[in-house]
Amino acid sequence: MNDELKDIVFADLFRYTGNTKRHKQIYFTYLQERASSPEFSYISVLRRTQYYSRQIPKYGGLRRKLYEFKFNFSNFRLNRLSRKYHFQIPYDTQIGKGFYLAHFGRVIIHPKTVIGYNVNVSTGVVIGTQFRGKRKGAPTIGNYVWIGANAVIVGNINIGNNVLIAPGAYVNFDVPDGSIVIGNPGLIRRAPGATLSYINNTISFDEYNVRSGGV
Repeated sequence: MNDELKDIVFADLFRYTGNTKRHKQIYFTYLQERASSPEFSYISVLRRTQYYSRQIPKYGGLRRKLYEFKFNFSNFRLNRLSRKYHFQIPYDTQIGKGFYLAHFGRVIIHPKTVIGYNVNVSTGVVIGTQFRGKRKGAPTIGNYVWIGANAVIVGNINIGNNVLIAPGAYVNFDVPDGSIVIGNPGLIRRAPGATLSYINNTISFDEYNVRSGGV
């Protein structure tokens, strides 16, 4: 992996393991987590597929063909893992660093969804589009968001930062920062510490950047 790919993969790894240093065992930790965690294994392959997809338009000739080969192989692996673990997260979905799948099981995310950093997603979650009305489109989800099991988030809506979506909640409306959403139909309750103790091993944009030399 080059530094750009390490940057985001190790940020995701930090969410799972809590490693705070780029010590000499980081690759062993990475391989160990790949072998033991279906969730992290899927995310790691997803990140590679996303990275190779972004490189293809940048180059021509042999280098372009190399990235096309890497993308096709990685996307093949991603599709196999999707069928195995029932994660449906397209490689072109925009997802910030520190993405955490809490359990393996059915998760469906529309490719037009935009997800911030330090977001937790539980099993049974559906994040999708709405095809009619003023909310037509896909959600934008902020930073430090915890989404409980079987929650449904649909439409061209904005979920703020530090938001907890309770298990089974149905959300088709904007949610302000520092809120909890419960029920179906969803109800908003203001809670400044909504995700406190729910989201562990959080990262900031540069906290685990392997290119910065800061950790």
